Amino acid sequence: MILHVIKSNIYSGAENVVCQIIKGLSGHEEFIYMAPHGPIEDKLKSIGLYDCYRGIDALTISEIKKAVDELQPTVVQAHDFTASVLCGFALKGRVPVISHIHCNPLWLKNPLHPNSISYMIASRWFSQIIAVSDAVANEYVYSGALKCPITTLGNPFSVKQVLEAGETASAGSSDILYVGRFNEAKNPLGAIKIFEAIPYHDDLTFRMVGNGELLDECQAYATSQGLNVHFEGFQDNVYKYMKTAKLLLMPSIFEGFGLVALEAMSLGKPVVCSGVGGLSDIINDSCGYICCDTTAYVNSIDELLSDSGVYEAKSRTAKLRAASFDNLDTYCKNILAIYKSFS
Repeated sequence: MILHVIKSNIYSGAENVVCQIIKGLSGHEEFIYMAPHGPIEDKLKSIGLYDCYRGIDALTISEIKKAVDELQPTVVQAHDFTASVLCGFALKGRVPVISHIHCNPLWLKNPLHPNSISYMIASRWFSQIIAVSDAVANEYVYSGALKCPITTLGNPFSVKQVLEAGETASAGSSDILYVGRFNEAKNPLGAIKIFEAIPYHDDLTFRMVGNGELLDECQAYATSQGLNVHFEGFQDNVYKYMKTAKLLLMPSIFEGFGLVALEAMSLGKPVVCSGVGGLSDIINDSCGYICCDTTAYVNSIDELLSDSGVYEAKSRTAKLRAASFDNLDTYCKNILAIYKSFS
């Protein structure tokens, strides 16, 4: 049995990966999804995975020890840094721990940051590290001190799943779409300021899908500047917004893989992004733009919205490029092989 350990209680990128693994390998392994109580419970119910859920009040060392004692898992798969560190210190080699890293925050490069140091110390008890992109291993300041194997697997991705989900519902159209958490990493306020810098922004529709700690600040800024930004909140099905949008805006400050970009590209939407993390492996001039400042963002968006020839060419290539990343079956086989290596 595989115990997935997650700190967050919402549904986003890392949580999607866990659900894809559980669904893809349900015929091969038994799984438990352990996370704090919260909105994730409704999501797990909606996709038929609630029976796998072990709810806790908060992710702590004592809760991890208790779960392992009761469930006796063959492998513990800890998702992202906090869960990995807690599992390392809680178990100290009792059970193989896979540290599965889905993002590459800025502190990875800082040798004095407490998170960098604690992860390095806890890694002595990791049996395997799975990274979402090469950028994670390349940017971690103590990567040379890690003793366990590091494997880059990307993210599980299925064009078919995106297209099918997009057909089940519809939403209001938009010229520009932002999809992601409202946190520092995703830079939602930066997205609003890019929109504000477009000279004709009053004639455009900008929708932002997601929730997070910066939502109130973003709403307040949009209101204070008189910007017509549609805040749609958290949505179970973001694809209904993607299929009616013209382009996706991703001004992330750091990014692990960039799954949202692939999802939008599957629906033929060009992506205008920062190119950080895994985005540089996904986006190129054929399907979108990588921008370094506000002027570049504005010029790129303007070209897409004003030149139908450019837009159609990038839209066609976006679909083709997204299809080249379709890897769900292969991804699940690779994960299963890692599990089997501990049996």
